[in-house]
Amino acid sequence: MLTSAQQLFALSESLRAPSIFFPKGYDTNRAERILSVLRQTNHCEYLTGLTSYWEPEFSTTLVYSGEPSALKEFLNKLDAINGIRVHITYSDDLSKETGSALQAGSWWVKYSHTKPNSIVIRINRAAKGFEHESFSPQPGAAKP
Repeated sequence: MLTSAQQLFALSESLRAPSIFFPKGYDTNRAERILSVLRQTNHCEYLTGLTSYWEPEFSTTLVYSGEPSALKEFLNKLDAINGIRVHITYSDDLSKETGSALQAGSWWVKYSHTKPNSIVIRINRAAKGFEHESFSPQPGAAKP
């Protein structure tokens, strides 16, 4: 039983700072631009994250806390990165989706190798200020 638990933990990594495990050969310029946005936490706070090394997903989930205005800025910066699609989903309460692995926070950033050019922002409706807000990247945001 102990061996199985050790293997499970070896297949996941807790992240003290925002990071993504990108696929081999991923555009390094795009990866740096994404990480730059994820690490700029001027108006929000990075709480925790987890990378799972389970094939084929190799998923990463990053947890942030902040005000709705901080999320709007965050979304616009991500959407401005050429070659990335930002998808927005909502949860009535992220704390019911986390188990014990992650905090709920205000929103999650989710990335997966199976959709390498997509980032999902999962918004926590149970977070203060997010109950009735609607989010989308600013229309017409420039893509350099």
